[in-house]
Amino acid sequence: MKKILPVVLAGVMALSLTACSSDSAEETTAATTAAETEAETEEETEAVSEAASEAVTEAVSEAAGSGEGYTIGFSPYTLTNEYFTAVLDGIQTACDELGCELIYFDPQNDPTQQASQIDDMIASGIDALIYIPYDSAGAHTVLQTCRDAGVKVINIDNVVTEDDYELVDGIIASDNTQLGYLSGQWVAENHPDGANILIAHLQTAESCIINVDGFWQGITENTDNPDAFVEVQVVEGGGDTNVTFNAVSDALQAHDDIDVIYCINDTSALGAVQAVEEAGKTGEIDILGKDGAPIGKHAIADGTMVQSSAQRPTYMGYTGVQEAVALLNGEEIEFNVSIEAYSITADNIGDYDLDAWDSLDE
Repeated sequence: MKKILPVVLAGVMALSLTACSSDSAEETTAATTAAETEAETEEETEAVSEAASEAVTEAVSEAAGSGEGYTIGFSPYTLTNEYFTAVLDGIQTACDELGCELIYFDPQNDPTQQASQIDDMIASGIDALIYIPYDSAGAHTVLQTCRDAGVKVINIDNVVTEDDYELVDGIIASDNTQLGYLSGQWVAENHPDGANILIAHLQTAESCIINVDGFWQGITENTDNPDAFVEVQVVEGGGDTNVTFNAVSDALQAHDDIDVIYCINDTSALGAVQAVEEAGKTGEIDILGKDGAPIGKHAIADGTMVQSSAQRPTYMGYTGVQEAVALLNGEEIEFNVSIEAYSITADNIGDYDLDAWDSLDE
């Protein structure tokens, strides 16, 4: 991209020289003809200069939109969950399109390892970090380290706490309240007389805390009797199938009156599905997830889950890189971008590709 400006400017000079050569009228030309020729030449020269100027402006604009020479770091808190590999797909696509180098690691749900890996990425010379913290409340040290090193940070998906907003350069996340709200709305509409509810949580994630708050808001605002909806227990599912399976199995033994299980992602919802099956209660308990993952959509199609509030992880990762490059090129971006959620149920499952996450279309 750096070669564009010299080439364009050379073209400007060549065109200008060509235009100027037309000033050499024969000495025998009448004075009036010479004046007309000079006026026409000046007009032509101005037109050529204007066109060349526009070409230079366009070249500068194209150069500013490039990410060539930048190195982007990506740190999710795990890559064993296919949601985060979908985010990675979007990030890789954007890096390929913009000419950025990409560095990433898998902390495997270990916040200490995540912080260490980010230190390594900073030492290797990343220009920007696309960051999904394991622990929203514990992200301060990582963010301060990035700030001190001059690394731009785009925080995606799991949003840091508001106290740390000043240490990030941009936030891109799903509308986490809406994600929970859509599930709560489904429960209120399909259990008009109330329900005993088990929550399979991930309590270290700020986004999941917001999801659960939105879930209860969705119930409260869509029923005349919110007191009929009872939180029987909250278990820590870790966003993981096996952890949720064990936690829900224990909860089902302790409570034989559960009507609904709300899980903070489809991965944990599959653990709940397995626990309900082993307890012999399939069809008796409605299981709701979050993400709109292929595994969740297949479960809805099979009838083992009833609803999932869908996110757009591929688009989120893709947009994160675009915003990081824009910042590095000195452009302004919208600080806090919210991506709209949508509800997938048995009623509309036929509208979706069961094997795809999302698309990069707006």
